Amino acid sequence: MTPASRTHRSRSWQDVLLVYRREVGARLASKGYFVGMAVMVAVVAALVVGLSAMGADKTFTVAACGAPQSAFGVTAKEVRVQACSGLDQAREQTDGKQVDAAVVVAGGRVSVLVRGNSDPQAQQAAVAMSRTWAMSRALEAQHVDRPGLEAALADAAPEIVTVGSSPPTKEVAAAVSLLVVLFMQIIGQGSLIAQGVVEEKSTRIVEVLLSTLTPLRLMTGKVAGIGTAAVLQIAVLVGAMAGAGAVTGGSSTSLPGTGAMLSLMVWFLLSFALFAGLFAAAGSLVSRPEELQSVLMPVMVLALVPVGVVAVAAGDLSAPWVGVLQYIPPFSGMLIPLQASVGTVSVTQQLLAAGVMLAATAGCMWLAARVYRASILKIGSTVRWRQALAA
Repeated sequence: MTPASRTHRSRSWQDVLLVYRREVGARLASKGYFVGMAVMVAVVAALVVGLSAMGADKTFTVAACGAPQSAFGVTAKEVRVQACSGLDQAREQTDGKQVDAAVVVAGGRVSVLVRGNSDPQAQQAAVAMSRTWAMSRALEAQHVDRPGLEAALADAAPEIVTVGSSPPTKEVAAAVSLLVVLFMQIIGQGSLIAQGVVEEKSTRIVEVLLSTLTPLRLMTGKVAGIGTAAVLQIAVLVGAMAGAGAVTGGSSTSLPGTGAMLSLMVWFLLSFALFAGLFAAAGSLVSRPEELQSVLMPVMVLALVPVGVVAVAAGDLSAPWVGVLQYIPPFSGMLIPLQASVGTVSVTQQLLAAGVMLAATAGCMWLAARVYRASILKIGSTVRWRQALAA
C-alpha cells in the first residue's frame, strides 16, 4: 500500500468518524431519545411481568364436604382440597370466593357448587371429584372387588409415547413478543435515519457537508451513529428485562435464556444493518419531510413482512417452509432468533443463515449507496427508485 493510499484511507475513516460523532451526540442530546427509551423500558418491563404471571403455576381451591378427602380420589397438583362442615358453609365459601368450587355429599347424593364466573378448570376438577365419589358408591352397591378392579385398570393403563418435539407454547409466545418489540426498534430507528437525511437535504445542509465529504462517507457515518444509539437503547431494554425478571423472582420459565438473548441481540444488529442503508436511501429521494412517507412505505412493508411471517411460523416451527425461509433475509432476522429461543436451531444453522444475511446486507448497502449518491443533491420533485438506480 502506497503512502498516498494510506493517507486516503485514513482520511476516509476520519470523515466517517466525524459524521458518526455528530449523529451520536445529536441523539444523546435529544429529549425525545430518552423519552422513547423510557417508554420502551416500561413496555418491556410490563411484558416481562406479564410473561412471569403467565408462566407461574395457577392453583385452585375446591371445598369437599360430607365424605373423607380420599373418597374423592387423587386430584391434580394445581387443585387444593379443603374440608368444609356442610352445604351451607360450602355455599357461603363458594359465593364469597374463598374457594373456586365445592363438592358436597349429603343424603347419598353428591352436588357440585360453582359460581357463574368460576374458572373452567376449577369446575372440571370439582365435577371429576364428584364422579369419583359417585363411581365408588356405585361399585360398592354392586359388590365389586375394588382392589382387584384398580389393579386390573393399572395393568391396562395406556402408555403415553411422545412423538417428535414441540417447543412449549409459552416460550414461543414470549420469544415472539420480544422479537416484535425489537423489530419495532428497527423501524423506529430506520425512520429517524430517513428523517435526518431529508432534513439535511431540505435545509441545504447536505450541500455544505458534501463539499468536504463524499456521499458514501456521509451515509456510512449517519447509519453507524444512529445504529450505535439504537444499540444503546437495546442494551438498556435488556437491562430492564433482567431487572424485571429479578423483581419477579425469576418465576417465569417462558423467557429466553442467556444464549438465546445473545443470539437475539446479534440478529437485531444484522437486521438493522440490512435495513438502515435502505432507509437512508429512501430519505435521499425527497426534498421535503412531508413527502417522506410515500418513499418510506416500500421499505417499511419489507421490514414488517417478517413480523407477519414469524407470527404464522410460531404455530409450527418444524414446517418445511419455515426451514427454507429461515435462511432467506429478511425473514431469517426473526425466524433464527425465535428458534434459538426455544432451542430448535443449531449453531451451524445460525452461522449459515448469518453468512447469507451478511451477503444480503452488503448488497443492500451497495444498492443504498448508489441511490443515495444519485439523489442526495437533487432538489425539487421526488426522485423515483428506478431513476436513482439508472443514474
